[in-house]
Amino acid sequence: MNPKPPSRWNLVLIGCALLLGGIGFLAGRLSVSPGTPGVSSKPAEDAVRPAAGLNVSASVPAAAVVREARPVSAATGWDEKQWDVWMSQPGSPARNAAMSAMLEQLAATNPTRALALAQAEGNLKLRENLVQASLHGWARTSPTNAASWALALSDPNARERALSTVFAGAVATDPEAAVQLGKKLFEQNPTEAAGYGSSLIGALCEAGNFEAAIRMAGDGDPANRSGWMSSAWSKWAEFQPEQSAQAANAITDPELRDQALHGIVGGWAEADPAGLVQFMTQLPADGEKSSLVSQALQRWAKVDPEAASEWMNSIDPGPEMDQGVAAVATMDALKPDVAVGWAESVVDPKLRSETLVTVLRNWVTVDLPAARHYLETTQDLLPEDRQEIDGVIATLSGQSAAAQ
Repeated sequence: MNPKPPSRWNLVLIGCALLLGGIGFLAGRLSVSPGTPGVSSKPAEDAVRPAAGLNVSASVPAAAVVREARPVSAATGWDEKQWDVWMSQPGSPARNAAMSAMLEQLAATNPTRALALAQAEGNLKLRENLVQASLHGWARTSPTNAASWALALSDPNARERALSTVFAGAVATDPEAAVQLGKKLFEQNPTEAAGYGSSLIGALCEAGNFEAAIRMAGDGDPANRSGWMSSAWSKWAEFQPEQSAQAANAITDPELRDQALHGIVGGWAEADPAGLVQFMTQLPADGEKSSLVSQALQRWAKVDPEAASEWMNSIDPGPEMDQGVAAVATMDALKPDVAVGWAESVVDPKLRSETLVTVLRNWVTVDLPAARHYLETTQDLLPEDRQEIDGVIATLSGQSAAAQ
């Protein structure tokens, strides 16, 4: 028996049902926001293959990561069309900087995509800049994962650059968390701890976190502490000499205080050598004061010898100044007549005579008559030192006569 064909009314009902179903399907599709083209909506921790823990050996795969409970911004800042426009344009500083900025923002949520785009760049210099920008952005949200990627690089120089960038990104978000990450790396890589610590101190100081850098250096292993302290105090003094000096003077541990003051010399001398010398001469007398003053004076005399000489002539020299004065007097950059003036300022008779010997040995090679006249008139040379210079002058005079 053949089935009865559907009536016109049934056909109308079926058509309405199909129409309503299509409308519902389209409404469901439109209710979901479309994802950014080419960008995963997963957080940075899920953008690459997770690992059981942080392994900082060179055998770690470049994509190995660990999960971190760190906030991730929902905005990726990614614009596929704009990226394509930039890729079609010739290179320029503005265009390259804009590309770096976009990849840094993208890497906060999708480091895999950002690094892939960076490494696909053919220009080697731009590629390196894009990679570092991506690492910086990744480290702002997931520093441990970014560090794991950096430490897996086989080339030591590339690994060092990448880790410095990771520390910089981590410090920008949370300096204390960056310090904790650094300490973990020091423990797991004791042979590389000195370099890692220097990179972290550099990142902290570049961001203005000088006191955090000082604390990290002071808490470090004794084998690395001196170098780290010197670096941290030097960078602080370069930007904030008075503040760093006040902090150093407040240290009660004599050894740490001396390390801090020696570090300050390097940084402060770059900013204000005159102020540095005056500060050092006002320190209480102790075993290190003479050495510190010597460092400061040499720096000042190298930068501005005339101003340093005028200052020396305006004060009453003391024994704590002798090492510094002698060091300045024997600098190659000074003219002999200026060097003699410095040497004569040395208070200790033996050191003063020894310093004059060095000055005169240089002087006789550039102006023998003037050096001989000084030797004949000075009262500051001890007998044995005078005899030594007499011999030098006699030798040079004989050579000069033979040449004629």
